[in-house]
Amino acid sequence: MRRGRTWLVVGSVAVAAVVAIAVVGLALGGDESTTSQGEYQIAVVNSRDRVEFALGRLSKAQTLDEFLERMDEAAETIDDTAGDLDDLGAPSVLASPHERLVDQLGQLAADIQGTADQARVPGFENIFQRAQGLNFESWDEINAILAELRRQGIEVDPLARQRT
Repeated sequence: MRRGRTWLVVGSVAVAAVVAIAVVGLALGGDESTTSQGEYQIAVVNSRDRVEFALGRLSKAQTLDEFLERMDEAAETIDDTAGDLDDLGAPSVLASPHERLVDQLGQLAADIQGTADQARVPGFENIFQRAQGLNFESWDEINAILAELRRQGIEVDPLARQRT
């Protein structure tokens, strides 16, 4: 009988230890983001504003070289914005659109940089001649994600269409 109690006590202690470890694990790292919806809204609006500012600077360029330099700067700013937003994280209910937004911001940065790089290749100097503006699928995707976030309570405007 005594041997049975020993195993019962050892088993109970083991179960209690597993539960305690699980609780501590959840408390320390179970939810990757402790960002509130309000904090997330501020971060998304700030990110959107940074991207729009960077894109808006493109239309103010006076020469092709200045335009390409501003494209380089915009790509870097947008990539940094994606990284900052990714580092912040999102409330768990917004995790899916958050991840897609971060990915599409990274894609927009790559699209802009790739276009600038291609314009520097001999034979592509006139790539922007008669262009009314730049249009990237990633820009459209970002606006679709921002619309999804608005439906989920995040008050953020869409990115405005930029003219070159």
